[in-house]
Amino acid sequence: MRILFKITKLTLIILSILILILLVVFYRPDLSLKQLEDKYFTEFSHYYTAVIQDLDNQDLEINIHYIDIGNENDPVIVLLHGAFSSSHTFLPWAYELEALGYRILLIDLPYHGLSSGFTDRVASIRRSAAVVKNLLDFLEIQEIFIGGNSMGGGVSWMFAGLYHGDLFQVRGVILIDAIFPNSQSGRPDRLSFLTHPFISNIASQMTPKFLLKWILQGVYGSESSLDQETLMRYYELLRKQGNRLAILTNTQETMELDQQLLILNRLQEESIPVLIMWGEEDSWILVSVAQLFKEQLNLPDENIIIYTGLGHVPMEEDPMRTLIDLISFLSSQ
Repeated sequence: MRILFKITKLTLIILSILILILLVVFYRPDLSLKQLEDKYFTEFSHYYTAVIQDLDNQDLEINIHYIDIGNENDPVIVLLHGAFSSSHTFLPWAYELEALGYRILLIDLPYHGLSSGFTDRVASIRRSAAVVKNLLDFLEIQEIFIGGNSMGGGVSWMFAGLYHGDLFQVRGVILIDAIFPNSQSGRPDRLSFLTHPFISNIASQMTPKFLLKWILQGVYGSESSLDQETLMRYYELLRKQGNRLAILTNTQETMELDQQLLILNRLQEESIPVLIMWGEEDSWILVSVAQLFKEQLNLPDENIIIYTGLGHVPMEEDPMRTLIDLISFLSSQ
């Protein structure tokens, strides 16, 4: 019995030490909104409380951070970031576009950047599109170009398919390594254990910078590199209070694949110009998905631009190279 007791005691000591080491190496606490505002709330930043409806027609409020650059009378371009990112990813484009006579709106989508999330912890590209429309109504904007990267690309085609019409005009859509319609079935069953309150509260605090750097370096292509300033932006905004927990515990609002395809197909039916921009070395959403958009929307070859040496965020990896093609598309509309 004494031997068993000693073995048990030793095992507990070893486990305690391992847990302590794990916490020291991986634990990173949340950052408050105030801490992040001091660094990431720009001279062009604003907050707006959007009100949208869920699928049961119940009102939902959400506090949205957006950056508004340019003259209010200039043509408007709305640019939307991807998952784990924020509006700041498009700032290099925005400053150049302003000089060319455009007004640019960069929006932190729900659960990202300095924006809050929905109280019911449900997410979808439909909800995000509704938030964008609510903000545009508040700003009395009725005609836009809209584009986005990854998740933001999905919100962009969803927005155009839902809201383009007689009272609101979408002049063009820019899809950058964008998500294609899918069933939005939510988190794989094998990861469902992460939603348990005890586990999610611990796991959501385990995001050391070196781990995020490793992930982001895999997002970039071979002809681009992740600089320290960009890494810190991802790292710090991801740690905004509640953001990481929301990523683990959010559920997806259900929308069938057929319904999503009908919405996407409206871009072709309404003859809305579409530009596809894609990093050839994208390991998150393969370049073959660009072909799916091409076939679904019956796009000409010149509207599909593939960037050699770039990855999942080509507009961030090489802003000037990608901006040339964007300006060419905008000026042709």
